[in-house]
Amino acid sequence: NIIDTSKIDSGFYRLDKTDVNIVELVEDTALSMVELAEVKGIELIVDPEIEELFINCDKLDIERCIINLIGNAIKFTDVGGTISVSVNKLDEKVKISVKDTGLGIDKKYHNSIFDRFGQVYNEVSEEFGGSGLGLTLSKQLIELHGGTIDISSELGKGSEFTVVLPVKQKNNFIREYNK
Repeated sequence: NIIDTSKIDSGFYRLDKTDVNIVELVEDTALSMVELAEVKGIELIVDPEIEELFINCDKLDIERCIINLIGNAIKFTDVGGTISVSVNKLDEKVKISVKDTGLGIDKKYHNSIFDRFGQVYNEVSEEFGGSGLGLTLSKQLIELHGGTIDISSELGKGSEFTVVLPVKQKNNFIREYNK
């Protein structure tokens, strides 16, 4: 994660974009994490509102973002909680949502959770939220794809992370190296 965020910051991260069925990618990625959720006593529901939508993206990078969002939801949702993953089409964009019934994040931290090494100290769990790079890298990768990531959360009531990506992409590099 450190290497990739550094490459992105310096402008030399390469996207390997192809046409990908985003619904299938989100479903397969989420379903691969069901067992992890079940071990923790959490129900993971995958409920796309569309059956198929091809977008031009880097499959591995988008998969990485989805894994990060679902992994965080599992980490911060207690036994008996629920995580819902959905996919919707919005004109020439796709919306991917990961919503949980977990601990939630105080509004004062909504911007800092996307900062490099930004962590939210949770007084309820008395744990730090990891290295602080997962959401930073996810945001950077989504923005490289011309998309956005947003959070809606309230302490004690869960969180919803929403990713919006364009269906069509233009270039594969942030910046090309000039010799």
